Amino acid sequence: MAKTAGRFSSIYFAGYDISGKSNQFDYLVEFGELDMTGFGEGSDNSTPGMPKGSANVTAFLDPAANETHAALKTPGGYTDKSLMILIGANAAPVIGDPALCMLCKQFSYSPSAAVKAGILATVKLLSAGERVDHDAKCLANTTITVTTNFASVNNGASSANGGAAYLEVLTPPAADTYVVKVQDAPDGSTWADLATFAANGSARTSERIEFTGTVDQYTRAQATRTGAAGNDFKLAVALARH
Repeated sequence: MAKTAGRFSSIYFAGYDISGKSNQFDYLVEFGELDMTGFGEGSDNSTPGMPKGSANVTAFLDPAANETHAALKTPGGYTDKSLMILIGANAAPVIGDPALCMLCKQFSYSPSAAVKAGILATVKLLSAGERVDHDAKCLANTTITVTTNFASVNNGASSANGGAAYLEVLTPPAADTYVVKVQDAPDGSTWADLATFAANGSARTSERIEFTGTVDQYTRAQATRTGAAGNDFKLAVALARH
């Protein structure tokens, strides 16, 4: 049986890459239980209700700019943020690898310090009114400097129930901007837009777009540069079919 080591994971939250400073996470998808027991039935009968998701992340506190403290220090806000966890197959996550994605709110930030140990902080995240996408796939996870059509993912067949696309802007370019899209194709060559993100790379952020309709067999991410500076642009994109 193939096994996957946990260390080959990347954790992105609200446009921050906390992978190198995090050392544990748990991710839960569950459904509320609705009592459907009728008169005369021989035992309890239930059906799933509304789904919800939660995640707890433990990370080493780093007070430097754009590190874990900056990413996690402000729980309790009303703004929804995206969590993206990429799981590599015993190597750094690449296109086609599994992704756990969730639009969420942060409810706690709990640093715990000991004299002879690194300062650890635990964060609690709860889903924010949208479907929890625990079966997404990575479409991009790298740094680019030019317009890029990323490698496609062959999903085996089309699907008919729409989906959700996630973007993490992890390193905003200093001068350039980008239009980032998720596209699909029935044959791996005739591409059409599924989702176009509002975030253009000019600021560290994250975004989720939900869409309806058919998703073709092949999917990919595309990032189109505006500007000529050639700044580094680190991004991650994931797609979940519904």
